[in-house]
Amino acid sequence: MLAAMGSGLQARAVRSHVSNIRSKCVVTTLQTPQKPSAEHTSTTRRSTLLAGLGLTLSVGSAALLPKPASAAAEPAVSILNKEEGTGTAAAQLGDLVLVHYVGRMKNGTVFDSTRGGLNYRDGGEGKFRPVSIKLGGDPVPGITQGLQTAILGMKINGKVKVSIPSELGFGNSTSVLAPYAVVPPGSTLEYEIELIRLSRTGPDALLTGVAQCGGGFVMERTKGCDSIEPAEFL
Repeated sequence: MLAAMGSGLQARAVRSHVSNIRSKCVVTTLQTPQKPSAEHTSTTRRSTLLAGLGLTLSVGSAALLPKPASAAAEPAVSILNKEEGTGTAAAQLGDLVLVHYVGRMKNGTVFDSTRGGLNYRDGGEGKFRPVSIKLGGDPVPGITQGLQTAILGMKINGKVKVSIPSELGFGNSTSVLAPYAVVPPGSTLEYEIELIRLSRTGPDALLTGVAQCGGGFVMERTKGCDSIEPAEFL
């Protein structure tokens, strides 16, 4: 009888252990993932494609956007032709220079010249008379920023031909009554320049031996203007 009771207790213990194992197995059973539907797959692909297009459009649009004004190219003087001079010093800001120049518009019309040979707008005869300029000095009527910039770096006896944008010329707002012609707003200018003298010791040195050239009332005197010897005063 005791043996039978022992066997019954062992049987119940085994069934209880198996039941516990089954219970744990139910808790830890993993569900098999379901295959995504065709609609879900299509939506996912559209989202991925749109995201990719969004990135591409963003990069492409940025490349096409106008650059900030600060990044735009600054107006500059373009050198068309240049002959090196014979002096030892290159013109720099603060120098006094004596130059000949002829200024033309893009259509070839002369609007200003120190070499004469033409009639002024008012019918008067143009004078052969070089002009003195202090580079970087106070603005002088008719002497454009581009003209001064073109002279920088030149040496006496040097010649240069340049093209100057309107921003460095007479601007884009109004017409200018130049000695030989009216210059429309926004005009690109061309100058042919010859550097005759350079002085870093003052105007007296610059005009040594040629004081009669350009002297007198309204700068009409031209004596000696055609025989100025190139020189530098350092």
